[in-house]
Amino acid sequence: MKRVTTIAVLFLCLSGMLRPAFSHGGIAQDRWNPAHLQNLPHGLRAVVQKWEAVCGGSIAAAQQFALYLDVPGAELVALHFDDFRCGNKSVHCSTTGCLHEVYVASKGQYRRVLAVHARDIRLLRDKNTALVEISGVNGQTRALRWNGRRFVE
Repeated sequence: MKRVTTIAVLFLCLSGMLRPAFSHGGIAQDRWNPAHLQNLPHGLRAVVQKWEAVCGGSIAAAQQFALYLDVPGAELVALHFDDFRCGNKSVHCSTTGCLHEVYVASKGQYRRVLAVHARDIRLLRDKNTALVEISGVNGQTRALRWNGRRFVE
């Protein structure tokens, strides 16, 4: 019995010592890490780099700036400009929300298929197609379905 108690106390001491090491994950994450823009596909990176002139200086993006969805026949990418750092935020955000754009990839090229100012958008999969759910600043939500060329009501 004494041996079981000793092992239990030892286990509790060790688990208390190890907990702080696991809780921090090792590296602090930088919200505006340059890799968030550098890791964009080349065609999208070129589109986003054009914002530097309008923003009046350096730009940066948070991890959730670009979100991807693959459905049969389409690779979609949503850009969320509420997660985009720009010296002149009024160029992409207004009282109707921030700019959100959706692009579709075709043969390595990206074509914009949706641009909307909203509180948020979400790309969703519905069986074999995509939906975009648009949340307005007034709390209203609407959904558009991908028809293979564009989003329709």
